[in-house]
Amino acid sequence: MAAIQEEPPDSSSLIPAPTATLLPELGPNTDLAQLVERVSRTQLPWVVVPASALTAWKQRDPTGWAKVSAWLGVKGVTIVRI
Repeated sequence: MAAIQEEPPDSSSLIPAPTATLLPELGPNTDLAQLVERVSRTQLPWVVVPASALTAWKQRDPTGWAKVSAWLGVKGVTIVRI
């Protein structure tokens, strides 16, 4: 299985929230909040995410995904989709 890097969407129109503000907006027990926590903790320039998770976030929580995606883009974190 090959990894595919997904470029973050154009986030120029979004001003991402700081991590401390973003987490409560997402809810404490969501996968998106766990992703934000993991990226904040590891501070790597990339994060590996299953394609099925990306699809689910885009469908179930498009607003939350847009916020997280913009946040990742500003932090310079590349999404590696597997």
